[in-house]
Amino acid sequence: MPQIEFDLRVAGDEMPDAFLDATELELMFAGTRRATGDSLRRKFAAVTCGEHGGAPKFTISGVYDRATEQMDLQYHVDACCQAFLLRVMQILNQRA
Repeated sequence: MPQIEFDLRVAGDEMPDAFLDATELELMFAGTRRATGDSLRRKFAAVTCGEHGGAPKFTISGVYDRATEQMDLQYHVDACCQAFLLRVMQILNQRA
């Protein structure tokens, strides 16, 4: 089973007419953790390195920018070796 960590945060000053308030931001972050985590767990539930036996580790970083009201997500993948990292990236980039 893959390890998944999240680092989701808010940047910038809150706008007077903000689209999302603090509660709604937390709901958005919770939904992002749930949906992204479920997707990664489903895709990588049985994926391990054939040589070392390890599972991939994902760190999902996200910043919600209050000024632009947009969220930028980045995936960081750790694997035990280059061959396994390539396999993980291939699976990650597949649709569905």
